[in-house]
Amino acid sequence: MEILNYMPLAAGAFSSILGELQTILAVVLGLGMVIFFHELGHFAVAKWCNVHVDRFSIGIGPIIWSYQRGETEYALSVLPLGGYVKMLGQDDMDPNQMTSSEIAENPRSYSSKTVPQRMAIISAGVAMNVATGFLFFAFGYWNGVLEPAPVVGGVRAGFPAWEAGIRAGDRIAAVNGEQIRSFVDLQESILLSSGDLRMSVVRPGSEQPEEITLTPVKGSPGRSIGVIPAFTTEIEAVDDPALIADAGLAVEKASEAFLPGDKIVSLQPVAASDSADQSTPELPVRLIADLRRVLATYADREMIYNVERKADGGKSTVVRIRVPAQPVRKLGFWMAMGPIRAIQKGSPAAEAGLQVGDTIREVDGLKPGEDIDPLTLPVYFGKKSGQQVVIRYSRASSSGAVEGECTLTPASDLPGWMESPDSSTAPLTIPSIGLGYQVQNHIAKILPGSEAERVGGLSQLTRITKIELLHPDPGKGKPDAWGNAETPVELPLTATESSTEEEVEANWAWAFDQLQRAPGRKLVLHFDDGKSTGTVTLQDLELEENWGLWVRGFNPGIWRDERVLLRAHSLPEALALGLATTRKVAFSIYGSLKKMVGREVDMESLSGPVGIAKIAYKVAERGFVELLVFLGILSINLAILNFLPIPILDGGHMVFLFWEGITRRKPSITVINWAHAAGMIFLMSLLAFVMWIDFFVSNN
Repeated sequence: MEILNYMPLAAGAFSSILGELQTILAVVLGLGMVIFFHELGHFAVAKWCNVHVDRFSIGIGPIIWSYQRGETEYALSVLPLGGYVKMLGQDDMDPNQMTSSEIAENPRSYSSKTVPQRMAIISAGVAMNVATGFLFFAFGYWNGVLEPAPVVGGVRAGFPAWEAGIRAGDRIAAVNGEQIRSFVDLQESILLSSGDLRMSVVRPGSEQPEEITLTPVKGSPGRSIGVIPAFTTEIEAVDDPALIADAGLAVEKASEAFLPGDKIVSLQPVAASDSADQSTPELPVRLIADLRRVLATYADREMIYNVERKADGGKSTVVRIRVPAQPVRKLGFWMAMGPIRAIQKGSPAAEAGLQVGDTIREVDGLKPGEDIDPLTLPVYFGKKSGQQVVIRYSRASSSGAVEGECTLTPASDLPGWMESPDSSTAPLTIPSIGLGYQVQNHIAKILPGSEAERVGGLSQLTRITKIELLHPDPGKGKPDAWGNAETPVELPLTATESSTEEEVEANWAWAFDQLQRAPGRKLVLHFDDGKSTGTVTLQDLELEENWGLWVRGFNPGIWRDERVLLRAHSLPEALALGLATTRKVAFSIYGSLKKMVGREVDMESLSGPVGIAKIAYKVAERGFVELLVFLGILSINLAILNFLPIPILDGGHMVFLFWEGITRRKPSITVINWAHAAGMIFLMSLLAFVMWIDFFVSNN
């Protein structure tokens, strides 16, 4: 009887393994199918031209299976990185066949055929890949393709989109007059563009688009405006439910555990104990952007999450889960105020006359670093919505620093810490006034009675150069969201060799935000006081009950992305969409190659066989149609790349054929041999490079 208790577990494990095997099989068959259709093109046209075909192989290297039918051997080879059709009189491994007089006299040899016939044979593989991609796209749109919606999920502080005033939740309708159907379209439009972008942006609750012009900056892998896709409040089917919540944060302390498949439909802030109004609103949320905005607005409140959960019978029930606030961990010191790094167009800060490079000296008479923690300015301005705030600032000029004063009114719909710095050099933003600023990494004030004062070692003007997050039980404890128990997590706060002039000093706000997400880890502060260097360990940090962050402890990787269904309503529409997508993908690949040659796109954006397989696996998990569309993109890639004028590839063969057609004589065998050797070295080097990217660089 006891054995029976394990039967459901075993059945679930078997079902999971079977599902993974099915996905892997679908990927293998799909990738093999793309190669098969390419080689089928060569084979079919060669047969049509009455060429003797010795072998039709899927894969390269040693043969693991073969079947002889007539004059042709059909084979599977060990390395599924390509394929080949071996014809009499045409062999890349033995170019002498192409100039052999004996073979040339055979009427069924490749080399005996006319130049147009050989061109048709060589180009047939590319043509077949283009046709395959087109049919895959058309079939996909006929059945409906789910793609990431062209909705902004987040905006990187200081980037062009942020400066232009684009917000999370905005939908991008068009770029430079071309309709944007998905977030992939948006990314491609930005990557392949030149000059300014004219964007049609539809705000939430509005139907009329707003025209915004901005200039992308150099990013990775190419041009960027600093936007990320939108995610819904639905939790994906994660393998381990424990991965939903980060250890030690508020979600882990919830009244009930969140489960895979849960969908947060609304939030209800718990009324403050000293509030006269005990009735709190129930605020609907659909995107993570909505969730973040509500949590930032009520950062110091407990929150009731109304969660839609599917029962065993398929019916949905609403579960109320109470999650406490996430108070800030106090370090016991304030850092120095840094300069303004970014200002949004049309924001209260811009209208008040503040400029990039200015440094805020006072806010309503409070001096940042002396009277108020510079990190709390977003919260301060958020609570001052609709009220006038007086700012005193200093501005560098040719005659030295000059003092200035301005008055502004923070916006009422934007709270405090809502846009966390996403890199060590990203500015900390004050959303309510549209300003991003730097918090320097040297100490301005040690707070009396704090742990930092008790431990000692730190003083005013001490510079923090690095933070290490140590596991509470080094070498023994369980891994957490930050990694294993053996390796400390390092947060560097110094410039790197690649840092620009504006990135000479890291933003302390980024490090502060990171360590708030690791409440279970000890802090080791590496410092430099100008005379010596050393470390200080902080472990008994106090909580700031009056200051909470929007972060509650959800693992950011659990959310399902916002998707849009692209479906044709008729067969002609499906064919038209397939043709348009084929054209767009082809031009996109060509544009990417062009920009890569011009160093406008990083080489690290390339994917090798392993990277392609990883991406294909992820896509296959979403469904057959999504995999088919991906294979269509891959098929167009194969067509274009294979037609590049590189010896051994089809494009290299076409170059030789053009030469023969123009000069009326075949290229020298010496030239062909050297060209093929050079082409082989180049392709092997490229393969090694992309494999290195797959294993050591790519995060796919």
